[in-house]
Amino acid sequence: MSEDRREAGGKKTPDRFPWIIPFSCEGCGDCIEVCPTGSIVLVDLGKKIDKAWITGPDTCIGCGKCAQACVVGAVQMTSYVEKALQRYREKTTPE
Repeated sequence: MSEDRREAGGKKTPDRFPWIIPFSCEGCGDCIEVCPTGSIVLVDLGKKIDKAWITGPDTCIGCGKCAQACVVGAVQMTSYVEKALQRYREKTTPE
């Protein structure tokens, strides 16, 4: 039986979490369109291509729809949920 992981505030922590690889992201926005919680946005880094990034890590439910929608594989699901949460909480942009 799996352990019921909960964060402060009682929200259930997902078993898997999106890990965005900025170098691979082509800025198409497909991941954003399918995200049911609006946790992903395109970030303007002042370059040719805006990059997807999770700016709402605490609203992400870990459904994996973003990873399924990414045709270039820039969004992968990881089981290292705490590491992913820490990454997106500390870095508000992919740079």
